[in-house]
Amino acid sequence: MIRKELRLPILAIFLLSLGGWLLHVRIHTVSFDAANPSNPALLVPYLVGILSIVAVPFLLNYRRTFVVGYLLNGMSVVIGTLAMGAFSLAKFSSPVTFNGLVVGTLLADILLLFPKLFLGQMVLLHYHPNGMGRLFTPFWWTKHFIYLSVIITLGHFLWR
Repeated sequence: MIRKELRLPILAIFLLSLGGWLLHVRIHTVSFDAANPSNPALLVPYLVGILSIVAVPFLLNYRRTFVVGYLLNGMSVVIGTLAMGAFSLAKFSSPVTFNGLVVGTLLADILLLFPKLFLGQMVLLHYHPNGMGRLFTPFWWTKHFIYLSVIITLGHFLWR
């Protein structure tokens, strides 16, 4: 049973995860055909989406496990943002126009991820009204976003 005071934030995380996962499955259908070399890349978001739909809401509901759910929720946002941003930059064609930026990239999909961070923060503040010190602040998430961006960029340039 979901705690009464957490029903709406957890339901919103569930619905955002489900909607994003269904959108991803519609665009990139996952088949288990060994002849298709892109399957491993498509399988990771598929499995992370299922984890976000099933495990994260469950973990966020309990005081003992909410930190794991909070981290899974937040890291799925960070990694999803970086992966979709890298994909958008790789497929982006110049010149840069407003229409090209809005329609030709995954900006809308990335923007759908960010409310999950804020909803996760609401759950965190329910369990720890004064926060957790330096952990899980907006600055903490920004640092990890930058760290993972540097790692992905270095990997892109070093292992072409």
